[in-house]
Amino acid sequence: MKFATRIFALGFLFVAGLDAQAPNPDIAGRWTGVADTTDEAGTKRQEKQTLEIRMEDGKLTGNRIDKTGKTGLKLDVQQAGAKVNVYVYLDFEGGEPLRWKLELKDGNLAGTFSAQHHNPAKWIYDRVGPITMTKDK
Repeated sequence: MKFATRIFALGFLFVAGLDAQAPNPDIAGRWTGVADTTDEAGTKRQEKQTLEIRMEDGKLTGNRIDKTGKTGLKLDVQQAGAKVNVYVYLDFEGGEPLRWKLELKDGNLAGTFSAQHHNPAKWIYDRVGPITMTKDK
């Protein structure tokens, strides 16, 4: 009887662990916010960010929305519980990976936005700053 109870308990924990790792459908939607970034030289910027996240084939994916409202580059969206990491690579003038490191709190995605350059001869300063994104209705 103890063996059967242990097997049941292990099975329950395994299924609960799988459910905890499943993508959260509440993340899907269009999110907007303004990143207050500062680069190494101390230059401050307010950078509007819009992300459209969706569920496709049981996985989160999405696109960055450009300043004109058009669908832009494809996003790499990774989620673990309430934590969400979003990545995109801008392939121009030496390249620039963008990253949003966010957490779902009280219906908002809050965290940091960063832009890092791969060509220091062209781009001297990386920038990073806090961002809170709200879901468009």
